[in-house]
Amino acid sequence: MNYTIKQYPDKKFTDKMDQTRFIKKHFEELKEIKKAEYKTNSQPIISGLKTKMFEPQIEDITSDFIEVKSVINTTNIIDSHLDLHMPNIWNKTVKDNPYSHHLKQHENKFESVISKKAKSYNENSNFNQLGLDVDFKTVANINQFVLERSKIPFMFDAYKNGDVDQHSVGMLYVDLDIAYYDEDSQKQMDFFNEMKEKCVNPEVADEYGYFWVIYEAKKREGSAVVFGSNSVTPTLWVKNYEPQNSTQKEAARALQARKNYLLNL
Repeated sequence: MNYTIKQYPDKKFTDKMDQTRFIKKHFEELKEIKKAEYKTNSQPIISGLKTKMFEPQIEDITSDFIEVKSVINTTNIIDSHLDLHMPNIWNKTVKDNPYSHHLKQHENKFESVISKKAKSYNENSNFNQLGLDVDFKTVANINQFVLERSKIPFMFDAYKNGDVDQHSVGMLYVDLDIAYYDEDSQKQMDFFNEMKEKCVNPEVADEYGYFWVIYEAKKREGSAVVFGSNSVTPTLWVKNYEPQNSTQKEAARALQARKNYLLNL
C-alpha cells in the first residue's frame, strides 16, 4: 500500500514510517499549509461507519415560512480531510459570533444565501442520536434558521421534503496539531493512540498513519450539501414558522395576496 499526505498529493510513501519521517522533517511547513486552507470542500466521508436509519422530525408544512434545525458539524470523528475536531473546537467562534450564514453548497452568491442570521450554537449529543449505530459522545454545532419559501423555493422544498440529510462547515483553522504513527518515538506514539481513542472511527487513523487534531477553528458559514466531508450532519427538524417581525409579516401578506390573485385568475 502507498501512503500519501493530502497536502502533498503527488508524493507517495512505501510504508508508514517512510511517511512519518517526511512529516517530522516538514512538520512546521505542513502545519502552515494546513492553517492556510479554507475548509469547504465537500466529499463523501471515509467509509466504514455503521449507520442506522435516521429521519428528521418534519411537521406537516402549511406555512410559507419554515424553521429548520440542522447539524453543521460533529466532533470526535475523523472526516475525509483527515481532521479530528475536538469537543471545544467551536466554543470561541460561537461565543464571538452567535449567528452564522447558512448557504447552499458553500456558494458565495446572494442567490445561495438561505439565511444570513442563523443561530449558531453547540449541543452535547451522541452519534447514536444522529444516524450512527454506536454509543459515542460528540458535540454538534447547530445552525437554526428561518427560511421563506419565496426566497429560495428549491431549498425550501428540499428541507420540507426531508431531502437535506448532510451539512458542511466553511471554516478557518486556528489551532491544530498532527498525530502520526511513529515507532521511533514513544511520546509521539502515545499521542497518536491517545487522540485515536477520542474518535468514533479510529480505524481511519490506523489506515492512513496520521490525522490532524483540530483544537480550534473559526466558523464562517454552514451549508446544505449533497456530500459532506463529515456525513453525520443531518437535519434534525423542520417546523412551520409564524412570522415574528414586521418584515416577515409583510412578506407573508405579500405571498398570500399573490396566492389569492392567482386563484382568482
